Amino acid sequence: MKVYSFRTNKEDRDIEELLESLKEDKSQYIKNALRFYRDFGAKIAKIEAILEKLEQSGMQAQIPPQPAEPEPAAESEPSNDEKILLESLEDILSL
Repeated sequence: MKVYSFRTNKEDRDIEELLESLKEDKSQYIKNALRFYRDFGAKIAKIEAILEKLEQSGMQAQIPPQPAEPEPAAESEPSNDEKILLESLEDILSL
């Protein structure tokens, strides 16, 4: 089994603080972080590029106007999960 190691520099104080605060195995944390980056790094970069283009174009989230007449609560009220998703999407689009 190969062993990998790395050194931190003076400007890597944030990394040192993070690793020092871990109660679990630091090597497992680093392996999981590398796997995450391998699996999602390119996707995150694409999302970031899309968000930057949206920001440059001046596009903003459009919130539909509220209806004048309230609908029955069962149909008009989205579930808590839907509310969280909608709020998160609005936050992302407003960046």
